[in-house]
Amino acid sequence: MSITGALIHRLPILGAGFVALLVVSGCAGTTSPGAGATTATLSQTKSVAQLLRNEAASRLPHIVVKDVNETLDVSEACETVADDPDGLSRSWLSTTTILLTNSQAARIATVSDSLAQSFVDQGWTQTHTDSDNQTLIALESETSLARIEFSVEPKVKGQEPAIRISATGPCVPTAGAESDEVKKLEGRDNPTDEPADEEADVTDEETN
Repeated sequence: MSITGALIHRLPILGAGFVALLVVSGCAGTTSPGAGATTATLSQTKSVAQLLRNEAASRLPHIVVKDVNETLDVSEACETVADDPDGLSRSWLSTTTILLTNSQAARIATVSDSLAQSFVDQGWTQTHTDSDNQTLIALESETSLARIEFSVEPKVKGQEPAIRISATGPCVPTAGAESDEVKKLEGRDNPTDEPADEEADVTDEETN
């Protein structure tokens, strides 16, 4: 199974302890995530984010990939609760965490740099920001509505080397986190089972 195909078979759990971060952000006549609303819909930006995440994942050489460990597809509020209590301005987040083979653990920085370079070769521009324990490589494109982050987790005791790919769409207006639109896009629109009510009915029948 390809890396892209495997993404739909994983459950969403986010990792921690990433020491390097690469950001790819786009600005095709719209605002970036967190900067306000756009004329696009959440459904449209979901598609953009998912495609960008999957495209980035597919660029990793198969020889370095051990497994697709975790995926997440969800919308996030762009503003604080104080500024937007109903979470009306939202952006779409699509992530995946890809485990690397132990034999490639020492090359994880090179692998992530090569992944970023593949976007640069297509016209994305990048800038570097270094801190004590993190390197930020920001890439921008006028042809993308979304941004993407590559987070590198090195091999440490009890932890496998991994690269997390996160694509985030621009902020767009919605009817809120609990609206029918958002629930449907996040797969939360299915009716829930009510075993308690069913058990109560059985008890009533047995009593009568």
